Amino acid sequence: MNVVSMIKPAELRSFAGHFPTGIAVITVRDSQGACHGLTMNSVTTLSLTPPLMLICLDNASNTLQALDDATHFCVHYLADDQHDISNLFASKAGDKFSSLNYEVSELGCAVINGAVAHAECEVVDRYPGGDHTIVIGRLCNAVVTGGSPLVFHRGTYAAIGPLKKIA
Repeated sequence: MNVVSMIKPAELRSFAGHFPTGIAVITVRDSQGACHGLTMNSVTTLSLTPPLMLICLDNASNTLQALDDATHFCVHYLADDQHDISNLFASKAGDKFSSLNYEVSELGCAVINGAVAHAECEVVDRYPGGDHTIVIGRLCNAVVTGGSPLVFHRGTYAAIGPLKKIA
C-alpha cells in the first residue's frame, strides 16, 4: 500500500525537535563589507573528499541575500555558554555585530570568538530546497578550540554530559 501524507510544518518541527542538534551560527560579509549572520541547526558535513559542508537557509533570509554576493561564509559551532549569541543571531536585529567579539579573517569572513570550532568555506554550489536554499561550501580551513557545545533539543537549549558506564 502506497500512503502519501503531507504533515503540517508544526508536526515536522515537533518530529525534528526530538533529534538533538548542535547550534551553529553562519556569518558572511557582503560585497560592501557588511556582516550578516543567522543561527541554524541545518548544517552537516557533506563530503570528506573534497571537504564539503552543507547549510540550508530560508529563502527570505537577509543572510542568504548577503551570501548571494559573497564568495565565502563561516560556520561556527557555539559553546554551551554562548546561548546569548545563538539568541542574537536567531533574532531579526539589524546590527548583530556591534556588541559581538569577532575578527575578520584573511578570507574576509566574520569569525566569532569563543566558539568550540569554526570553519571558513568557499561557496561552490546552491540548490533549491522548498522554502530554503541549500548552499554547499568547500572548507578552506577549520579551527577546533574545544569545549562543550551548545545543543538544541525539543525547543530548548541542552547540555551534553558523559554517559555513565554500566559495569
